[in-house]
Amino acid sequence: MDYKYLRSMYIRYLRYFLAKDGATATTYDKFMALCYAVRNELVDRWINTQRNYADRRRVYFLSMEYVFGKSLYKNMVNLGIEEALTSAISSLGVSVEELFGKEEDFDLGNGGKGMVAACMLESMAALGIPAMAYGLRYDYAQFKQEIKNGVQIEHPNDWLHKGHPWEIVRPEYECVVKFAGSCRRVDENKPLGPYKWENAEEVHAIPYDVPVVGYRNETVNTLRLWSARPSEEFLPDYFNHNDYVRACEEKSHSGLLTKVLFPEEDVKRAHDLRIRQQYFFVSAVIQDIVRRHKKNRRDILELDKKIAIQLTGSRCALAIPEMMRILVDQEGVEWPKAWDMTKNIFSYTSSAVRRDHIETWPVYKLEQTLPRIMQVIYDINQQHLDTLREQHGHNTDLVRSLSLIEEGEVKRIRLADMAILGASFVNGVSAAQTELLKKLVFPTYYAQYPDKFINNTSGASHRSWLMCANKPLSTLITRTIGDGWIREPAQLEKLEKFTTDQRLLRELYSVKTKAKAVLCRALKDELGVSVDSNMFFDVQSRTIHTSNRHFLHILHIMHRYLLVKSGVTLSYPRVHIFAGKASPSDFLAKQIIHLINIAANLINSDPVAREQMRVVFIPNFGVNWAERLVCAADLSEQISAATLESSGTFNMKYAFNGSLTIASRSGSNIEMIKKIGEENVFSFGKPADELLGLTNYNPGGVISSDERLRNIFALLDSYLPTLPDGNYIYPLLSSLRDSDRRFVLLDFSDYVKNQQMIDELYQDRVLWGKKSLLNIAGAGWFSSDRTVNEFSTSVWKIL
Repeated sequence: MDYKYLRSMYIRYLRYFLAKDGATATTYDKFMALCYAVRNELVDRWINTQRNYADRRRVYFLSMEYVFGKSLYKNMVNLGIEEALTSAISSLGVSVEELFGKEEDFDLGNGGKGMVAACMLESMAALGIPAMAYGLRYDYAQFKQEIKNGVQIEHPNDWLHKGHPWEIVRPEYECVVKFAGSCRRVDENKPLGPYKWENAEEVHAIPYDVPVVGYRNETVNTLRLWSARPSEEFLPDYFNHNDYVRACEEKSHSGLLTKVLFPEEDVKRAHDLRIRQQYFFVSAVIQDIVRRHKKNRRDILELDKKIAIQLTGSRCALAIPEMMRILVDQEGVEWPKAWDMTKNIFSYTSSAVRRDHIETWPVYKLEQTLPRIMQVIYDINQQHLDTLREQHGHNTDLVRSLSLIEEGEVKRIRLADMAILGASFVNGVSAAQTELLKKLVFPTYYAQYPDKFINNTSGASHRSWLMCANKPLSTLITRTIGDGWIREPAQLEKLEKFTTDQRLLRELYSVKTKAKAVLCRALKDELGVSVDSNMFFDVQSRTIHTSNRHFLHILHIMHRYLLVKSGVTLSYPRVHIFAGKASPSDFLAKQIIHLINIAANLINSDPVAREQMRVVFIPNFGVNWAERLVCAADLSEQISAATLESSGTFNMKYAFNGSLTIASRSGSNIEMIKKIGEENVFSFGKPADELLGLTNYNPGGVISSDERLRNIFALLDSYLPTLPDGNYIYPLLSSLRDSDRRFVLLDFSDYVKNQQMIDELYQDRVLWGKKSLLNIAGAGWFSSDRTVNEFSTSVWKIL
């Protein structure tokens, strides 16, 4: 595209949209003008895409989280205007790189699930899948993390305070969501409805559309985010108190529904706002989907033939009774037909690994907050249990196990069970986790509905995490095998033929070395941390949680430290880099962060140890840091507990960029070992089936029988009391000594053995380079393109 035209568009938006010129514009003004110029280039494609989808079956993707990172550069690349627009801006004396740095991360989520959802959307657009995604427009994104005296401190992240250049508000499509009130049967002869929901509190859902640009294919899909606004009417009790200020304050509470995403770590906590937030989301979505279907005068009875809805997690499960409510109460569809349609429409992704992690809600709470939805759930459950009794007789245990209502002192609704019952397919997110779904999490449902359960391993977008994140490497790959891999990631396998090409291996090493230098500059400039780029980069970047076993990595660090203090010279200097956030209420996770920083202070201040090893914790980890880490890492730590990992996609992102992986036998690690080759991945630890069969596990016995562990704990026991806040770490140490639920100590010896193998292999740079290249070659299968294609053909029936 002509760079003069693009330059004129940039100047136009700067002057006529932002009312600035070159003399008065700030760097942020210039960034916004550049975003608007890029958005201008995608609008026609966006409109044409929606027009082309008009008569096609469409998939609607629901997720409570999306983590995109920065959009400007990716949109420029996907539109094919990166070079021309860069030239246009540079001709005005403006640094494009400086403008890129002004963009806030578009992170509406708490971590991995949001990244997976963003990759799915990118692949759907790149593959031209007729899709639309839905989420919530949280006023506050994931918190900003500060590390003060080694401890995590949370700060609010008002990501919208300067505006969001990619969104377009659509007030004409607002929906009204009801809460509380009462329900009245319209026809006494029809016990299953329709019902009328009366005297309800109303909240308005305002949609904001964000474009999702496909890679150079004229496709621009839509992500629709909902924001909560109070209705213009006061609550019914206003006429009882006539207090105008109080009435305004009560109305303002409605806006809290999209203030922030509630964390998942405490699924048993019955929080009114959490229930309301989830229902607000799915109600707005289902209303919007039905409206879109009817817009072209389509018969409502054809709905299940025209759409498919993908639910990601049990937090979206209320979409099923909401669909039933709308079909029965508003569209006049008879209950049996409505239920058949609903089951045909929905499919459900579950990442659960344990039954006690499943979200449930007290029945009495839903009766108060969502009376009509609770009635629908009762009716779904009754019809379901009646069918079971017809098939199996009065098998009380079976009925109790498959009921949507969990009996107890407080009756609770099993949201995940409802999603399974109302979906045509239920998929796990890795082969290993799918087996856990069948055998441990939902064994009774699997026995009753075996054909529903399938696996579709999650993937990562190779265009986002390789092509855009690591331009030098993607350029090298394209020069070697052509650019077909960008659209067909399986073509990365062609790299296998070049493992003896010494020139390519030298260039691959050079690319990695330069990426490490870039990361070192960022660490110095942004954190004031000095790291030698010639060191071996050992990286663990994930949400800080006990299940991700950062403690295992810390134990290995302390083991190496003790070796150095005993006079041993390590085979190669190594920097251990940690990055991740702990949930604000997860105190053990916060203690892990504290311990990492204690280890960092101990080692980095030791004049002998610091020459051979360093420890760095990167605060406020997000996509921006992640993109630099995946490029620079020599080794990726994917060491979660085998029984507690659903999938994980950071292993794939590091593999795309040529990092080798030390991997526990968990989640998608197992498939990575098979696809990339066990000889190219350092796998360790006991498999899930062996751990699940373990009885009488004695962590103390493991410590007492291993001199290395005894010495490490002796060091911690003597060093922590010398620190002002060292006692804060004791609960974490006690959890390891007393129960070790994540089997950290059990896997320690095998983990250290593999780390020694890594040290030895890294001495042979040629062999290391070959394995790095083979990791890239084998990573193509883990692209989210493959995930989307499997959904499209087997589940959504789009292709």
